[in-house]
Amino acid sequence: MARDATLRLYDVDKDSVVLTREEGRESYAIGKITFSAKKGKLVDLDKLHESIWATRLSGRTQMRLNWLEVTAVGEAAAAEGNVVLKVAGSKEYFLLAEDPEAKPEGAAKPPLARLKDALDRGEKVVQVTGRVDGWSGHFPKFLAELPPKPRRLLVKDFQTAKQ
Repeated sequence: MARDATLRLYDVDKDSVVLTREEGRESYAIGKITFSAKKGKLVDLDKLHESIWATRLSGRTQMRLNWLEVTAVGEAAAAEGNVVLKVAGSKEYFLLAEDPEAKPEGAAKPPLARLKDALDRGEKVVQVTGRVDGWSGHFPKFLAELPPKPRRLLVKDFQTAKQ
């Protein structure tokens, strides 16, 4: 049902939507939906939330959204003590935050710290991948209201412009 809700979005490339399933520890399956925006389009997270809500999934299904991971293209910059990613081609932006569950290996810095270092060196950060904070929970509780804005993106990885 969530896959179908994703397919209904006008800005999603229908050929990119893939549902993979694996057996969980409980009696129900764990699924992962991956998809991409159509060329030249942006996936509207408000519309994605609305489309999943329209499935009218009840609490008896045991369905939940574990996380929403996005790769956003734009330009990162420091602003008023925060780091933001302005999404290319829109007025949308993400506040970038450290993922509390991220565990860097050895003495490596967490992804957000590395991103800030790159900005301090004058590098142009043009793409950030991470989990959207607040996009998790059991249906229908998660679907009851849209997660708040501004959206926080818990940084997992980033790319800088080729120089």
